Amino acid sequence: MTNTDPNQLELDLELPTYTYYTITLAKGAVGDMEQLRSHTAKDPDSAVNLIEGLRDITANRDKVQWQNQEVDERGLLFGLAPHGIVFEISVVPPLNTPLS
Repeated sequence: MTNTDPNQLELDLELPTYTYYTITLAKGAVGDMEQLRSHTAKDPDSAVNLIEGLRDITANRDKVQWQNQEVDERGLLFGLAPHGIVFEISVVPPLNTPLS
């Protein structure tokens, strides 16, 4: 198929810039998570403290068994509570992304 439009299509090649991390706690079925809490952090250390706090609170209160102690390179951490309830902690952008 030939494009008959004389205008050249352009892609935005700039990567998004972030000034803070957003840490979110969600639970439910994978792909259909209900957001429970959302926090922001202005540096990686604060983000890690929030992640650890959410992980520890849910482990004690909801008996969540977390996969790991830290989020992965994508900024995700999954856990499983009794009765098969899935919990997720996500960080956007991932912690390996520097802030502006």
